[in-house]
Amino acid sequence: YTALTGHAPFEARHRPELYRRIRGALYPLPPQLSPPARALIAHMLQPDPAARPSLAGVLGHPFLTQVKRGLG
Repeated sequence: YTALTGHAPFEARHRPELYRRIRGALYPLPPQLSPPARALIAHMLQPDPAARPSLAGVLGHPFLTQVKRGLG
C-alpha cells in the first residue's frame, strides 16, 4: 500500500481510532490504483490473518504477474 500510495494504509491522530480502522480494514483506496492493485491490497489488509494470502499467493497475484504488452 505504502509503495503505491506514499502513505500508510491506517492513519489516525488517536490510538483508539487507529485500532478501529485496522480492525475494520478502513483505509482509502486512491482512484489512480488499478483494479488488480486494489484487489491485492484488499486481500493483504484483511483483518483476519487467516484470510490473508500466503507469500506464494501474493507473488502469484495478477497485479504482480500481469505482463504489459508493447514493452520491449
